[in-house]
Formats: sequence, structure tokens, C-alpha cells
Amino acid sequence: MLPSYFALNLEQQLSKITEHGFCVMDNFITNTTAMALSNEINLLYETANMHEAGTGQALISINKHLRGDSIYWLDEADASIAQQVYFGQMEALRLGLNQHLYLGLCSLESHLALYPIGAGYKKHIDRFKSANNSQKIDTAIRQISCILYLNQDWLEADGGHLRLYINALEATAESPAKAALAINISPLSGRLVMFLSDTFYHEVLPAIRDRKSLTGWFLTR
Repeated sequence: MLPSYFALNLEQQLSKITEHGFCVMDNFITNTTAMALSNEINLLYETANMHEAGTGQALISINKHLRGDSIYWLDEADASIAQQVYFGQMEALRLGLNQHLYLGLCSLESHLALYPIGAGYKKHIDRFKSANNSQKIDTAIRQISCILYLNQDWLEADGGHLRLYINALEATAESPAKAALAINISPLSGRLVMFLSDTFYHEVLPAIRDRKSLTGWFLTR
């Protein structure tokens, strides 16, 4: 069940996706759940169960210049209590997105992520629009990107913002006067940022503290 704050504003938040292609939702999970997930990341990292994230279509090429996070993919069949809370709320969100926006979202893939001090993720997009034509019918396609932050007592001065480029696809070499606009979103604990996977270039800026998140993608086939 979604928190009352989000449930009461579900339609308003979904309208932002329709109008702008992205939205920011605070208090998506409780502080208790956020702390539990944060502690899970600590334990996974300390026990060497997280691995350096890859890049490219197969996500197998390690490029520390492009991204410096370590990740752990979640399995709903083997989820912890805190992960079960996350999956339950994401399922409610999936149903809401399908009901209001008719997206046909069928599943979710998610991973925990830890960015050590000074690490980031250069400007990238989660799925190119051309992938629609190249994917096989039985291949899952990322439609909605969701980033849930797990950073307790985070300050603006700590850095680690998500930089979301609002019109990067329109700002091309053919239109040099149309510079890409960007907003910086602080990775506050319990905050969920949601955006269209094939529309928004984004990057993770370096931080002076370890930065933790849970990233998910709603998929269609």
C-alpha cells in the first residue's frame, strides 16, 4: 500500500508525467524502510556482494570514467522485508500508471546502488527511442525509470544531485540556440524521481559522502 501522502496525490503526480514526462515524489517510503534498505547496501558492500556496474546494451563493459557505482540486482522471490515494502509500493504505482496513462507496464527490474565518495555517472539515457524498432517482441523494454534515494540527513552541500536534462533531445547541433535545460535534484531519503526512459538524458553528480539509491525500471514487451 502506498503512503497516504502519495496515495492522495497519485492523480496529480501522474498528470505531471503526462504533461512534463517526469515527477518528483517525496516520502514515497517511510524513514524506517529507507534506513533498512540503506543498511542492506552497507552489508552487501562490506561482504563483497555488490559488483561494479557495467555500461552498454549488455551492461558488461566496465568504464569507471563513465560510472563509478556498485550495484546489486534484486529478486522479488527472495526479497527482504524492506524490499517487500518497496516492491509492494512499486506494484501499486505500476497499476496506477497503467490505469491513468495506458502504458501497458508488465514488470519491474530493480537494483540497489552505492556511489562511493567522488563517484558519479556521466550524462546518459536509459533507452533510445530507436530501440522500439529494433527490439524483438518477447524482449522487455524500459519505459519508466524510477530512482528512490536512501540517504539519511543529506545536505545540499553534500552534492550527489541527479541532473535531469529537460529538453536534451530537442537541443541538437541543428538547433544550437536551443540549449538543453537541466534541473538538479537532491538525493534525499525517501524521495522518488520518475521519468520517461527514452526521453530524459541524466547524470549523477559526485558527492562528498557515499550516495545510496534503489533504481527501478518499469518494462513493457
